[in-house]
Amino acid sequence: MEEDTLQPVLTINMTQPNMTNSTPEGGPKDSCFEIYDKAITFQFYTWGIVGNIIAAYGIIGNILAILVLRHRLMRSSTSYYLISLAVYDTGVLLAMILLFALPTIYLEKAQLMDYFFASKYMNQYLYPLALVAQTGTVYTTVGFTIERYIAVCHPLKAANTCTKSRTKRIIILIFVCSVIYNVPRFFEFTVVETWNPNLNRSVPEVMTTTLGNNKDFRKVYFICLHLIVMFLAPFVLISILNIQLMRAVKNAKKTRNRMSTNAAKEANLTIMLIAVIVVFLICQLPSIADNILFTIFDQGVLQCSLHYVHLTSISNLMVTVNSAVNFILYCVFGKRFRRVFIKIVYYPWKRKSTRYKYTLYDSSGSRRGNSMKVYNTESTFL
Repeated sequence: MEEDTLQPVLTINMTQPNMTNSTPEGGPKDSCFEIYDKAITFQFYTWGIVGNIIAAYGIIGNILAILVLRHRLMRSSTSYYLISLAVYDTGVLLAMILLFALPTIYLEKAQLMDYFFASKYMNQYLYPLALVAQTGTVYTTVGFTIERYIAVCHPLKAANTCTKSRTKRIIILIFVCSVIYNVPRFFEFTVVETWNPNLNRSVPEVMTTTLGNNKDFRKVYFICLHLIVMFLAPFVLISILNIQLMRAVKNAKKTRNRMSTNAAKEANLTIMLIAVIVVFLICQLPSIADNILFTIFDQGVLQCSLHYVHLTSISNLMVTVNSAVNFILYCVFGKRFRRVFIKIVYYPWKRKSTRYKYTLYDSSGSRRGNSMKVYNTESTFL
């Protein structure tokens, strides 16, 4: 099957069956005709409905998380990592809405046609930017996992290692490296206009460039670099360190009665981050399988397989869930996060409520033959 459409942005290997970007009027390729309707319907419900809802909620949740994490009571090196993670997650969720969820509405319901074709022009730029956000998400997770491991398992080194200034430098380094690593993606696809007789108009088509079709490039970048940089290295490291963190928390529970207040806060923060890491690993597992299949099997075979369409759609949705769920994890497992969130949301309303203050004035006067004290009252708004 000819490569004529853009790959998706939300799985780490970024693969998508080509028939999902074909116009209904033009019809799918003959080799994929049997699964076309089922694939479109499945992706409409998976991305167009469920994905839209999750992404919209996730964007709101990430904005709230940033507001809480920026509060003076939450400022720490870990909060800087989590703010960076929320920014990257928001980028991934926006890509889900703009490049996946909305276009499926046209493919299934024949609505938003103008946006569907406009999205193909956006693909050329949003696609690599979303990949930058996804790479940043992975390595920001690696960053705060390493920091938490040092803070919990090597506390004597934490004072000099886990500092705010160093964290800021690491965050900048992650961003720069994410951009550099994904530079080839900006040259992988191009948009050309072709005449569609069914629509009686020119329509944009996303085509793979010479670089994108180069076998050596695909072998080195996708098979060698991609599996190591985006999967093996970060996931193995995160898994090993997370196991160590779980053991440390388990040992800490045995001595909880002897914990100081600061130690208890550190343990609670560790539990919250372990929850974030575990959800991250679970949500990324389908995309790992997707990547392995993408590198092993012929794309033409995969793209005409309904099972592979289901796997790709679900893996994209799981990555969306991962980018949207962190605010809930912070609220459930983070005691300080909950307190600060309530302080931000509740107390401004409480301060706006009308209250009265009554002040008593001692105006004791010396009347002739009378030593009576008279108290005057005054009511004021707070």
